[in-house]
Amino acid sequence: MTAQSPVTGLLVVAHGDGGEARLNGNVQHLAGQLARQLDLPVDWAVLKDPQTFDQAYARLGTATAGRLLVFPLFMSEGYFVRVKMPVILREHGFADTTVMTSFGLMDHLIDVIEHRLKSIASLSGGREPKDLPILMVAHGSRSGEPASRLRAEAVAATLTARGLGTIHLAFIEEPPSVADQLEAIDPCIVIGFFASEGTHALNDVKELVDLRPNVKHHISAIGTDEAVALIVADAVRRRIG
Repeated sequence: MTAQSPVTGLLVVAHGDGGEARLNGNVQHLAGQLARQLDLPVDWAVLKDPQTFDQAYARLGTATAGRLLVFPLFMSEGYFVRVKMPVILREHGFADTTVMTSFGLMDHLIDVIEHRLKSIASLSGGREPKDLPILMVAHGSRSGEPASRLRAEAVAATLTARGLGTIHLAFIEEPPSVADQLEAIDPCIVIGFFASEGTHALNDVKELVDLRPNVKHHISAIGTDEAVALIVADAVRRRIG
């Protein structure tokens, strides 16, 4: 068994926003938080704008001569993580990399969602999540790639098994649609199973949620929770250790 070279840096990779405004602030913010918590150079890049990989490579400097950890800020390990990301990393000079578990598959992410739902319910007259209709919105895939749906279903099932009640699901790119589920469920809480507040979270979902007076709490993207940097930093330390 060949020993791996020491970790010299961390690259946070996200899909990137497809809207005109390019809403990539969350991946930049997360990289900045991790840089303050870790004794490592940290940078970021997004698949939607491949030039950001060149920019990150330049900023990381000598750290690219060693082994970089790559943290995929994705909710599942579908096509973009399994196929597209490794190609782009190689094309832009990232030769020695170790890819970590994607954000959406981290065990502690479910703890973060549970904590948020319990906090919201407690502030709603001292109730519990099971007392409130909850809708979780995920991306899904119109191409038939199952990773997004399967992960959202697994997270919803785990939350239900923990006693949080039925977590209803809706998807951006496949049925059941957000509009249909908002009508059918009439939720009090809507939570976005998204890594960042991109066009889908802010436009596609928020515009529909704003039309539903019974929605008292809308978490547009769980990836913006302040606890995310803590659990990612802990995962990095464990991987280095």
